[in-house]
Amino acid sequence: MERRKLKNQIQQLDEQLAVEFSLLRLDARERYAAVRRISPLWWVGGAAVAGAVLGKLTAGHGGPMAVAKQGMNIFRFASLVMPGMALAASPAAQDAMS
Repeated sequence: MERRKLKNQIQQLDEQLAVEFSLLRLDARERYAAVRRISPLWWVGGAAVAGAVLGKLTAGHGGPMAVAKQGMNIFRFASLVMPGMALAASPAAQDAMS
């Protein structure tokens, strides 16, 4: 009897996990669609502003390329903070949306 109870409990947890993963995937699709609607110029501008705020705009620290790289690091960090963005940015999610 104990085995059957554990088996049912595992099945319920598996179903719950599947539902939660589906919701996460839906959230990722919505975020990905929202990100795609933003003009690339805004992304580049945002990266430059973020890099400037971090003090990387000086010529002694690599110039404009360092600004862009530092700004993109902020967006990478944001994707770690928001798992939906990370999932949306993954190649598997992009293939599924095509």
